[in-house]
Amino acid sequence: MKWFFIYFAQITTITLLKKIDLNADLGEGFPYDEQLLRYVSSCNIACGGHSGDAQSMKSTLLLAQKNNVNIGAHPSYPDKENFGRKAMDIGAQTLLSSLIKQCDDLIKIAIELNVKVNYIKPHGALYNKAMSDISTAQIIIKLIENYNGHLALMSMPNSILETLCKEKNITFIKEGFADRRYTTDGKLVARSESHAVIHDKEEVWQQVEEIVKNKRVIDENGQYISMSVDSICFHGDTPEALEELQFVYQKLSEEHIQIQSIL
Repeated sequence: MKWFFIYFAQITTITLLKKIDLNADLGEGFPYDEQLLRYVSSCNIACGGHSGDAQSMKSTLLLAQKNNVNIGAHPSYPDKENFGRKAMDIGAQTLLSSLIKQCDDLIKIAIELNVKVNYIKPHGALYNKAMSDISTAQIIIKLIENYNGHLALMSMPNSILETLCKEKNITFIKEGFADRRYTTDGKLVARSESHAVIHDKEEVWQQVEEIVKNKRVIDENGQYISMSVDSICFHGDTPEALEELQFVYQKLSEEHIQIQSIL
């Protein structure tokens, strides 16, 4: 009988164990990339559109390899002046060509280092626009298709991109955000709003805990909305990013929630 209870306890522990991927946007010129990579399971590397160059891509790839972190390309509108956070009036083919070049530049360096790039996550204004604008979403799908099914796409759930990925049989990684507030329709509050970014580590943990345990977030009006995700993002350019990530990492460990990439 004693062995039965031990066995039952083990099975119960296994059943209750949860997993979540933590990702961070890196290679953008901010100081904590090396430390952040100790706590995430995936990273999105800037590849020249909003930030980054050959040297930053190489150094970030090497750090990701050292920490056994899953790697994604993080292309953007070609707009370093505005850090890719303003939508550009740019032709579809011009934008697609830029995005392909950005991803190719990262992948080429990765191949030289014997490192694999597994997915693409658009950055900033491009990410936001592609969630609801069909023309922009189709450009992102064409970008993914350029790599013949070898790369997944990371973006927010319940978006046009998710629908198109299902239609095209493209692997879609559903992403939530630890440090951003949500609107009532499940989108991100615009960065122009003063409350768009969460700076308090306790609030960040509360949001992560709701996503992981209850598959929901609290919107800017204090109401719950459904939010089932595979990965949770921390922005490397947020001043408190390292403190927030360390705190969440500790809390997840205490809750026996495993941090692990889905790819």
